[in-house]
Amino acid sequence: MATRTDNKTPLGKLVLKTLYLKGKNQAWLAEQMNVSKSTVSVICSKTKNPTFGTLKKLSIVLDIELEDLFKAVAEAVETR
Repeated sequence: MATRTDNKTPLGKLVLKTLYLKGKNQAWLAEQMNVSKSTVSVICSKTKNPTFGTLKKLSIVLDIELEDLFKAVAEAVETR
């Protein structure tokens, strides 16, 4: 389940790394979050920032501290 992260946002890298470590994929995440696969794809690869609600779902489903998700979003904004 190799995933290239060199062209991903900091949030995308964090999500993809967590999915990899859990042995899960983006389709699983979409199902758990009750969102489309394309929504998860955008979170993982685009510069569009997710809503607070989406970040909260990510935090719960992936067991990532909400603060860490906010830091990843902020890092992406700073590097634009």
